[in-house]
Amino acid sequence: MSDIQIDQKLLGRLSSRKASLEELEALEGKCGLDNFYYEDAHELGSFVRKAAKQLFPERCVVIDVSSATGHSLFRSVTYRGSNLDNEYWIQRKRKTALRFGRSTFYMGNKMGNKKPEEKFFVDSKEYAFHGGAVPIYLKSADYPIGCLTVSGLKQEEDHLLAVTCLTKFADQRLQQDLELD
Repeated sequence: MSDIQIDQKLLGRLSSRKASLEELEALEGKCGLDNFYYEDAHELGSFVRKAAKQLFPERCVVIDVSSATGHSLFRSVTYRGSNLDNEYWIQRKRKTALRFGRSTFYMGNKMGNKKPEEKFFVDSKEYAFHGGAVPIYLKSADYPIGCLTVSGLKQEEDHLLAVTCLTKFADQRLQQDLELD
């Protein structure tokens, strides 16, 4: 799989909160997969880890790929510096993405200036509305079958790394399938 590049212009729009909910939804819409098996979770996680190490050298990034039931299928850290707090962030982000079927960055933007308790009637100790978790969808399903979560960077970077990698992964899988036909 080829190298990943982060769209710096888009990162700037995410950081300044100039990306609309429709634009965020369109980005997530490119992440659908035709199929997803346990082996794919390892390939996806390894792909994200390689991209994180390339794009954010010497930064501690935690990558998790889990099923919709919360079963961790892949977990890795890029560099030293991880601690138990990363685990809590991953759990809370994953729970948010799977409950609402949208990325945590999207949900955070949708929440606006309100607290999670008043906007979505959920406890902020259990749910995180910071970028980094993106639900994994099959193109043939209306519900997420898993979640890719990235933690350790600025939330915009977590989000863009996850969405960019998942989109690239989906594109490359499609290309591989077309080459087999």
